[in-house]
Order: sequence, then C-alpha cells, then structure tokens
Amino acid sequence: MHKFHSLTIKSIQTQPNAVIWTLDIPNHLVAEYVYIAGQHLTFKAQVNGEELRRSYSICSSQNRNNELDVLIKAVDDGRFSQFAQNVKAGSQIEVLHPSGHFMLVPQEKAHYVAFAAGSGITPVMGMIYATLEQTQTAEFVLFYGNSKTSDVLLHEQIANLKDRFGPRFSVHFFLTQQKVDMPLYQGRFDHKKVNLINKYMLQGIDSDGYFVCGPGAMIDQVCTALKAVGIDEKLIHNERFLSDGQEISPSAKTINEDAGVTVTIDGANHEFNLMAGTQATLLESAESAGVDLPYSCKAGVCATCRCKLVEGEVEMINNYSLEEWETKAGYILSCQSVARSSKIHISFDE
Repeated sequence: MHKFHSLTIKSIQTQPNAVIWTLDIPNHLVAEYVYIAGQHLTFKAQVNGEELRRSYSICSSQNRNNELDVLIKAVDDGRFSQFAQNVKAGSQIEVLHPSGHFMLVPQEKAHYVAFAAGSGITPVMGMIYATLEQTQTAEFVLFYGNSKTSDVLLHEQIANLKDRFGPRFSVHFFLTQQKVDMPLYQGRFDHKKVNLINKYMLQGIDSDGYFVCGPGAMIDQVCTALKAVGIDEKLIHNERFLSDGQEISPSAKTINEDAGVTVTIDGANHEFNLMAGTQATLLESAESAGVDLPYSCKAGVCATCRCKLVEGEVEMINNYSLEEWETKAGYILSCQSVARSSKIHISFDE
C-alpha cells in the first residue's frame, strides 16, 4: 500500500550540523516498515503552509525492534531539513513505507566496498550493519570523505562497529579541509584518488559490490574511475543526494498530442485525459487529476515515484536512480516522464 502513516519521533540525537530521528514503529505497522539495507523513508510535513516531501535513508541496524533511525543533515536552503532540526521528541510525522533500489542483501564470504562523502554515509551505514551482523564471514571496506574530523557523521557508530567486528570491517577517513599525515588521505574522491586507492588498498580484494553515495560530481568521478580500472559496471551501484529537486523546463515536458492516461495503484485504475500543449510530467498530470501517487524528490533521484509503463510511450527526462535492467523491463520515473503517445498506462503495483 502506498500510504503514509503517522509515526512518533521517540528520540532525537544531535550530529555535526544534523539530527538523528529515532522513529517508533508500533506492532501493527512493523510489517509495513520491513526494509532492505540501503533503502529510505519518505516523509511528509506541512512547513509554513506548504506540503513538503523528502526522502532520508535508514541508517540503523535491522536487529533493532520497533524502531528505525534516519539522519537529516541541515542544508542552508533546504526547507525540510531546516524544519527537521527544530522538531521535538514526541512529535508525529507522516512516513511512507521504505523504498529505493540502492540496497544490499549481504552474502557469506562476500567482500563489499563503499565510497561515501558527507551525509552519503547514511544508506551505506545500513549496509555495513547488515553485512557485519547478518553474516559470519562477509567483510566491508569503507572509504569515507569529509571536510574535517569535526564534520564526520555517525562517527561513534562507525567506531563501535570497528570495535565489535575488528578485521571484518576496515574504515578509512579522508579529509579535504584539514591537514593529515598521509597524503593519500588528503583530498576529495576524484579519478586520481580512486586510482591510488585501488592500487594501494584494494589490490587482492575481489569485491562483490561497490556502493557509492554522495554529491553527484563525486559519484561520477568514483564510478568512472572504477570502470576505468576494469571493475564490471554491474557491480557498481550509486545513489545521489539532492536537497531540492532540479526543475524540468516547460518546453521539455510539453505534451505533443492528446492522450488518455490510466494509472493503476493499490489495485484500482484511475483514468484521465491530457490535452496537447499541456506542460506536465505524468506525476504532475496525475496530481492535477486528483490521483495521489507516491513521490519525494521530483528530481529523478530517489525512485519513490517508480512505476511500470504497461502501455504507450513516454520520454524520461532525467534518471539518476533506475538501473539498466529496470529501464529495459519497462520501469520509469513518473516525476520525469512525459507522455509521447495517445494512450498511456502506468502501474505502481508491479
């Protein structure tokens, strides 16, 4: 079910320029909030009279009962993130079920590698917990970049995991605005840095998956560098973080011909018509027609609005979240898709 539930923020912890919300999951909703490590939650709140939706990754252990943690970093122009810094413990917040395709189901004897920068640590943290707690033999290597040591998020949690699991968990901190003793650990994750890391720290490690999360430019550099040293593209997974969605130009989402649209969600079909010249994505068109669909970032990043194109043709303007196998199977992002045929059928139930 694509339904928001009102959950209680049972406690709040402070982090460098961020907060951790611990959500209380009542027994009757536990099944709806089962998740795979790396997935996120979509939140909905009224902020200054406007409904805002944002997605934040679950960063806690799956071994904890009836509670989930999300970390929300304050962003200067982020309306929801600024609101989140001032919420009090005991408050209620509307939360959609877990979603997202940047995830890891760890296997025994596997080796995993992650590159994270800033708040990009949050989905990766869930993967680390899963790898170390749900297997006896799998190993995890984390390369984590920040500006200064005082900016490191989840530092205590990372240290505790290192103490508990020793050689199965390797963590390496990189800083951009604070001098360090070893030159390798100075600077951003760019093509040159990844080459050095691969040469001196990853040789002999046959990784079963590489996970990259952080700003878009960092992700592009790391993924390109990994492919350049011969890593199979299918083993490289990434998730981008945006504080506010980028806009699609009106001309790019102009519908060229009249179209009849059918939307299937939660077992029901909803139908509406679009007129040629309308400037709207499928998500925006559905909203105008009174059809409530799941979404969050509206930037092609979070995949909350993922659905399957059952019939017709669409143009997907941006895609930063769906993998190649998904697009080949007909999955699209409704927030980025524009009708390009006279009949469209999309389903959120597949």
